[in-house]
Amino acid sequence: MQLKLEKGGATIMLADDPFAHGGEANLYTVPGVENLIAKVYHRPTQDRTDKLRVMIANPPSDPMSGTGTPSIAWPIDRLVDLDNPTQCLGYVMPRAVNPRTVFEFYNPRTRRQQCPLFHYRYLVRTARNLASAFRALHERGYVVGDVNESNILVSDTALVTLVDTDSFQVSDGQHIYRCPVGKQEFTPPELQGVHFRETDRSPVHDLFGLAVLIFLLLMEGTHPFAGRLSGDGEPDAMADRILKGYYVYSVMHRGPYKPMPVAPPIGLLHPEVRNLMRQCFEVGHFKPAQRPTAAQWQQALDIAERNQVTCHVNHQHFYRVGFGACPWCQRAELLGGWDPFPSREAVSRGEHLKTISAVRLATPMPTDLNVKLPDSTPEPPVG
Repeated sequence: MQLKLEKGGATIMLADDPFAHGGEANLYTVPGVENLIAKVYHRPTQDRTDKLRVMIANPPSDPMSGTGTPSIAWPIDRLVDLDNPTQCLGYVMPRAVNPRTVFEFYNPRTRRQQCPLFHYRYLVRTARNLASAFRALHERGYVVGDVNESNILVSDTALVTLVDTDSFQVSDGQHIYRCPVGKQEFTPPELQGVHFRETDRSPVHDLFGLAVLIFLLLMEGTHPFAGRLSGDGEPDAMADRILKGYYVYSVMHRGPYKPMPVAPPIGLLHPEVRNLMRQCFEVGHFKPAQRPTAAQWQQALDIAERNQVTCHVNHQHFYRVGFGACPWCQRAELLGGWDPFPSREAVSRGEHLKTISAVRLATPMPTDLNVKLPDSTPEPPVG
């Protein structure tokens, strides 16, 4: 397939077959141009054409520029028909290098099999880089809107790339190009049940989804509103739990749900991060404008990454200063010897490929909520 770059003027040849199919468009590689991907719509519209014009003219800054991996796969140029240059068919964007979805990292089973040496400190760094990308967008007035795990790619070195950017909410000062979709698990309470095609969103709404993603990354894939019902009756759907503010670790607004038995302890989180979670899911439930900003998350996660120590038994176990005994050794024992962060020696023996066959619930892990944190710690090794 031959198309033309509108701004660049060059004719490019796309691969014969798309490498990814979607309901609205297909994605193609560009032979000979390794750093670009083309997105071609099934049914191009004038609204898409206009929205791309606004986006290309006003790109956000890239906080990861210079790394070789874009933090935001922003449109670079529109693709037009060779015979009809006024007909926009799609666009080209920068290509992420060897990415996986963020789900494959915060899900411990998938991470252990596909990227077994991706330890907890890398998860903290992934969360920090994610906050950095959101900050760059919000500083330019853009809103992700459809925050979810499939629109975020992560490299083996914890670099983050936001994709599907043409679905973001964009404004040119006169017209708002809305994000028409959303996923309930990442949608704030005030937007649960609304029609997104008829709703203008703001960064405040994104900040709920950002906090959920950070929680998933740092709590082994546990959703902040996922818990075990402590009373009788049927458990609420996730959307209803969010709507009612049933944050499982809430201090201000305790609901009928308790933490999942095999979830990591909330004390695993650095106090700065834990406080921001409370600010988002407790204070922010009633006052959305008080949710932590992406910049606040970035700062807290910087602190959290610096304040990590390494287990003397398994050097792949990183955890916050002051926690006490290694939580990952405890967790491996809780899970019947299944280690979420296997040692290099275990990986060399292929043990990371073993699936968890049974979960043996031993003594509950400590919550460790009242440990005093020292002012600073030495920088730990990364790898």
